[in-house]
Amino acid sequence: MEGNIIRKIVNNNGTEIEYYVSNEVNEKSTLILSMGIWEPAIRALPLISRLTGRHCIALSYRGRGGSSTPKSGFDWSDHVSDLACVIGNEPINKPLFLGFSKGVSYMLGYLVANAEIANGIIIVDYPGIHSKLEKGAAKFWINMIYNGIKLDNYVTSDALEGIEKESTYKEFYNDLNNVKCPVWIFRGTDLESDIQSNLTAEDILKYEGSIKELEIINFNYSGHMIFDEELGKATKHIKDILKKIDIESR
Repeated sequence: MEGNIIRKIVNNNGTEIEYYVSNEVNEKSTLILSMGIWEPAIRALPLISRLTGRHCIALSYRGRGGSSTPKSGFDWSDHVSDLACVIGNEPINKPLFLGFSKGVSYMLGYLVANAEIANGIIIVDYPGIHSKLEKGAAKFWINMIYNGIKLDNYVTSDALEGIEKESTYKEFYNDLNNVKCPVWIFRGTDLESDIQSNLTAEDILKYEGSIKELEIINFNYSGHMIFDEELGKATKHIKDILKKIDIESR
């Protein structure tokens, strides 16, 4: 792996979880990344590689990337255990949590039980829920081609079928009342984008009614896939947020 990024594996009760770490933990805030429904940790590397000197951790949830695929265990709480296992295996400092898409659900599931650990939270274009997948969703995802790559290069069909079969609905808005750190929402607003934003005006109102310290950042040239459509702008805002945490937590 190039630069200071290394790949690691941790065992979560028999399921091997792959994750990438850039740089060693230091006096600066750690960035912890929770990616989307089909996205392995390598999808976070273009962002991580731009954060020079920053301690970053990105994991591949069960069935994604180099992580193994268990026979069962695909609800939101099972994914939360993957995140908890990785965090428990690595030293962290003043962490900023970033969740994208379905990874927001897993991140929030972890944080509602560990609210005191976060120094900041970035929610990227997703409501404060864990959705139950509709019948046929696994087939849709596994056959999807994104940026010329079939998604079965990133996630196993067994994982998607497990998510479709086992996932349950959960709302996190009430739990977010207990979050004391600042929260940022990245929202794609480009109505011409091929993949539209996953956030509605109603979702934003629910977040605003649940979070004490909230800032919404609009990405006018992005739909849902902000890190592919406006990586430069996203990186700038993430750097600014990390610097803010570095200063305020001294």
